[in-house]
Amino acid sequence: MSFQFEGIDHVQLTAPEGSEDEARRFYSDLLGLKETPKPVNLRGNGGCWFLCGNQEIHIGREEPYTPPRKAHPAFIVKNLEELRIRLSEENITIQEEQPIEGRTRFFVRDPFGNKLEFLEYHV
Repeated sequence: MSFQFEGIDHVQLTAPEGSEDEARRFYSDLLGLKETPKPVNLRGNGGCWFLCGNQEIHIGREEPYTPPRKAHPAFIVKNLEELRIRLSEENITIQEEQPIEGRTRFFVRDPFGNKLEFLEYHV
């Protein structure tokens, strides 16, 4: 083939209209992701973007809003147990699912119902 994939640029998640401040509180204040400015020509669409390593998380508006039940991004985290403690202290429900050999993982739902997986590989 004359083309090849080089990676993932961003993950798009959705939220109800007017939820940008709540997205900032969760993704930036709680999870510690840095917000990155949206391009000027897209700002009128609402939503907000966050940096996650070399990738971005885009929170976009969707009406009517229905959170996906199973689809989710998975974030590789260093010191996963520290994140678990932080989320628990903020009364975020931690959901355990079947273990996968070689990694520790858990799931949460963001304020809009998006499913998020956090995992750490065992060395």
